[in-house]
Formats: sequence, structure tokens, C-alpha cells
Amino acid sequence: MTEKALHKVGSGASVEPLTGSDIERFAEILKALASPARLRIVNILARGERTVTELCERSGLKQSLVSQQLKILRLNNIVSSRKEVPHTYYSLKERNVIRMLNCLSRCEGIDSVSNRNNVKEA
Repeated sequence: MTEKALHKVGSGASVEPLTGSDIERFAEILKALASPARLRIVNILARGERTVTELCERSGLKQSLVSQQLKILRLNNIVSSRKEVPHTYYSLKERNVIRMLNCLSRCEGIDSVSNRNNVKEA
């Protein structure tokens, strides 16, 4: 896809083309979200702030993995934290991530990708 095509995607409405720095930043955000573990955490945080213990319980992930994933999400400004001794609470800093994921779930072909994984090769 060319850069010109990149900004014509959608319902036919033209939007401003992305700048080089926007492209780099968006790529970093997408990389930060490109993990099932991090998507689970974001999905849980979409419902409100949580501690690491709560995130572990709700996601089924080990504490060390949750902490590693939170660090990546924090470094990319997707989540923020606040300390309230003895706990640290995490929440979504960038709420638009949820809108982006909801948009992605409505994209054509998402269902066909999961269905392809269930089809046996002939």
C-alpha cells in the first residue's frame, strides 16, 4: 500500500495524510499492542483501573509476565500507574486504543482470518 493509499482508507472520506513522525509513532503503538498478553491487559483495563494481582487473576497470566507487559505498555504511553501504598494501580492512559481495537474488530475479513485457521489443508 502506498502512502497515498494509506490516507484514502475508510468510507470514501479523504483524511489528511499521515506525517512521517505519525507513521513512526503509530507503528510503535501497534507493535506495543501486537501481543495477546498485552491485548488481554488492555481489554481488562478498559473496564477500569486494576492492580497487578487483579490483572493476573483476570487474565490468567503470571505476575512476572504481567509486569513485563505493563512496562511495555507504559513506555508507549498506553497505560499509566498511580501508587496508593501498598498497591500500584494501572489504568488506560490512551482511551483511543479501545476505539481503535473496536474498529479493528469491525473490519472486513477479521472473521475469515479466524475461520482460515480452522480449515484443514487439503
